[in-house]
Amino acid sequence: MSDWQNRLNSEELRKAAKVADRYAPGFAVAMAVIAVPLALLYLVPVVLGLFAPPLDPKVDLYAVNRPLAFTFLDASGREAGHRGAIVGARLKLDEMPAYLPAAFIAMEDRRFYSHNGIDPRGLLRAVILDVRARSVVAGGSTISQQTAKIVYTQQQRTFSRKLTELVNAAGLEKSLSKDQILQLYLNRIYLGSGAYGVDGASRVYFGTSAKNLNLAQAAMLATLTRAPSVFSPRRDLLRAQQRASLVLDSMVDNGAITEEAAAQARAHPAVIVDRTSANARNYFLDTAADEAMKLATINGVPPSSDMVVYTTLEPNVQEAARLAALRTINKYGKRTRTHEAAVTVMKPDGAVSALLGGVDYRESVFNRATQAHRQPGSAFKPFVFLAALEAGNTPWDTRDDVPVDIAGYTPTNFGGKQYGTVTLADALAHSINTVTVNLAQEVGIRNVIAAARRVGITSPLQANASLALGTAEVTPLELTAAYAAFANGGFRVSPYLVTRVDVMGKPVYTRVPPQPQRVIDEAVNRDMLAMMYGVVIGGTGGYASLHGREAAGKTGTTQDSKDAWFVGFTTDYVAAAWVGNDDSTPTRGVTGGTLPSYIWRDTILAAEKGLPFKPLDKSAKPPEEELLMASGATWDGGVDDEALARTPDVPEDEPDQPRQQPRRRGGLLGWLFGDDEPPPAPPPPR
Repeated sequence: MSDWQNRLNSEELRKAAKVADRYAPGFAVAMAVIAVPLALLYLVPVVLGLFAPPLDPKVDLYAVNRPLAFTFLDASGREAGHRGAIVGARLKLDEMPAYLPAAFIAMEDRRFYSHNGIDPRGLLRAVILDVRARSVVAGGSTISQQTAKIVYTQQQRTFSRKLTELVNAAGLEKSLSKDQILQLYLNRIYLGSGAYGVDGASRVYFGTSAKNLNLAQAAMLATLTRAPSVFSPRRDLLRAQQRASLVLDSMVDNGAITEEAAAQARAHPAVIVDRTSANARNYFLDTAADEAMKLATINGVPPSSDMVVYTTLEPNVQEAARLAALRTINKYGKRTRTHEAAVTVMKPDGAVSALLGGVDYRESVFNRATQAHRQPGSAFKPFVFLAALEAGNTPWDTRDDVPVDIAGYTPTNFGGKQYGTVTLADALAHSINTVTVNLAQEVGIRNVIAAARRVGITSPLQANASLALGTAEVTPLELTAAYAAFANGGFRVSPYLVTRVDVMGKPVYTRVPPQPQRVIDEAVNRDMLAMMYGVVIGGTGGYASLHGREAAGKTGTTQDSKDAWFVGFTTDYVAAAWVGNDDSTPTRGVTGGTLPSYIWRDTILAAEKGLPFKPLDKSAKPPEEELLMASGATWDGGVDDEALARTPDVPEDEPDQPRQQPRRRGGLLGWLFGDDEPPPAPPPPR
């Protein structure tokens, strides 16, 4: 090396020494500032471990501070759904595929088996981020800390909660093994859609036990720990699959799986099960959960443990209602400007078999079957005729179709039709407004209200003339329960969805059927049933015909076709179908004899499938000679073949099965739908 190079190096060394001398004190302080907190962080687990109290062995860590779990059983005793916490089975680690816990470790806490419950490196990173943001934005939590948070503390992010979490994590590490902590974590972690634990989530998303998960499914579950609702595969499946691929990368880096296994999982990404049918049950389960909580509350104290709820749900009937509503709205909704439907089905004793509160639960959880109060229109008329029969009239008594003017209230018949002299039976079958309003005045509006109240209408009823045409608002479930009195021979029922509630394996409620309360005279009820049978055989409810099975009921349509109904029954079921719009905008010409009748018919046909034929008790007859209705139907249940032969063919765009048809009305909508249903007039001005 040359002389000048030696001098240069010596000069550089001297300069470096001067710099070192100048900054050495500050450097030493900086190192101390960093080293001391790091040392303290590494000492924290040791110190906390010394002072953390041991766990109480009597406490069930798998259940403490977990939301109540409702497990619902259907009418046959099969599992029908869940509410609250969806827990699944409590699995041991050796019951899970090895890559399932490995996926969560790779995603949440790679050093889980090497730290003492607190990861100083992760905690320091979180502290720096929190200080920089001046709020708690990062947790740096280990699996032990997350487990402590799940079991012991609230989920809000505060510094005091963080300190409590550290103490509890140390307690877990002191009392449990690493495998026990991991097992507790995997059985308690919330993974979205109401699912707690990997088995509950596996059943919700993939329809199988966590014991059977493949690698792609396990990786997708591991992505849901931080923001389950945001990262839910039900919200965006493609993005969920992409996030699962990142978990697979982390597992490869962690040595948990091979690159070949990861590639195979990426080639066959996880997909979720279709829960359309299960979602439709949610309307029923929401209502059943509320009912079960009330029934299981003792002395004002609600249950604090998981519940098993035995219900009246018939899944095949519920699915039939869903499909019938969906098909009808999809086929006719756009043309008729109709967007929503509701269906209620119950047994004649009040046991609710199906409850559909809307076309799609995912779009709207509002339960139109139990919460929506809508005008029933002519579906209210049977209560008018019930009051008339109780006043001494008979189905074959006649009335004249004459104009109505009650203090300025002047309702007319649909399309301005005039019927002349008709029987009361024909007046109901063809929903003649003028006769119904005059009949209500004749027997007294308050007697009509009394009749409606007696059979189960609980909503407010105003004593005005328009009430006869259904201007008071009711719910579909309420109206169905009222019609059940006609179906069961004249006894009032209260709708119910729950038959038994078990808490911690012991029944706290078991339904005892109430003593039957007759509210309609037996002979009067037979007359009413015969009249309502005529609505289906030869009146406005022709599209509700069940093709060989007997049904009775009544259509209903409100002013401007804002609400349309068909409510009816067989010997086995009572049901109501409603269609309309949530904002009460008018539909385009929809009547109770069209879309609701289609939905009602398809639902009941599916419900009745396989059941023995049982005729309705419609034995009412006139005193002297058998009187034919305008449609040709006779009071003994027979039908005039010539009259039926004169009914028009089914329009081409109607459902596939042929049916008996009512008379068509004029115009394009008459050709499409063929209904004589007259909408009620508006109430009189006050």
